[in-house]
Amino acid sequence: MEWFGLVALCLVFCYSSYPGKVKRLEAAVKRLEKKQKGENYMSKLISELVSKDCKIKSDDALQLVGNTELNCFVLDADDEWIKVRFVDRKKNQIIKLLRIENISEVEIIDEQGSL
Repeated sequence: MEWFGLVALCLVFCYSSYPGKVKRLEAAVKRLEKKQKGENYMSKLISELVSKDCKIKSDDALQLVGNTELNCFVLDADDEWIKVRFVDRKKNQIIKLLRIENISEVEIIDEQGSL
């Protein structure tokens, strides 16, 4: 009976570091998937849109403004997220974070209209 307790204790020590290893492996796989999908390239392009008015096409916009197209001003962007400011259906000014992977199309808008 003592051996069973000793074996169980050894197994707990051996497998206790696996959650941290699994998280690191998941992060590495996610980075590799992004590279394959080209999301890093899209992130670089979107980071160039900071301080510009844009029309973003995304399924997330449907919940926000009732349309898949969101007219917004890009405040900031990084590898996974874009921070935008827009006016909702009730004419409130909203600042929202959107995932870049959910964006399907971006159009830059200048003062005279679209480019």
